[in-house]
Amino acid sequence: MSHQRATKQREESQPREQLSIGQLARRTSVPAKTIRYYESIGLLPCPQRRENGYRTYTHVDVNRLILLRRLRLLGVPLSALQPVLAATSDARCIDVQRELLALVEARLTVLQQEIQELHLLAQQVEGYQSQLASCHPDLSQSFGACPDLACLALAGEGSSVKEEYDVQLSNA
Repeated sequence: MSHQRATKQREESQPREQLSIGQLARRTSVPAKTIRYYESIGLLPCPQRRENGYRTYTHVDVNRLILLRRLRLLGVPLSALQPVLAATSDARCIDVQRELLALVEARLTVLQQEIQELHLLAQQVEGYQSQLASCHPDLSQSFGACPDLACLALAGEGSSVKEEYDVQLSNA
């Protein structure tokens, strides 16, 4: 007997546990309101309904929601999750894993770029902090009367700030 057929028979022989939205929320640590939101935007399929109209979920929904939650914790945008989650119902675990690896690798690349940009920003902020600390404005002058804001400007902006101030004085 093939592995796929044995798996399918095992799945069919197991009773399909039916969960309410509250039970699903507890098992996945995702609030019921968030589950309904994910359904409304198409991230999760519309669930089966009982005769009383209540939503009913299965183990597939538990897996899908746990996956969604983990990926959101990694900062993966909802828009990137749609294709992966849509395919989970009929996909093999290995296929989902491959898609997830590609998605996580892309997220890691974005994070590494953001980290580089944050390091650059931190260097700029440190430079500005040093510049401000070394600036010694006239203690008796108010900010509005300060003739030279160059020490308050970012590095490289000092001359343009001074020029703007001079232009404003000549136009007054």
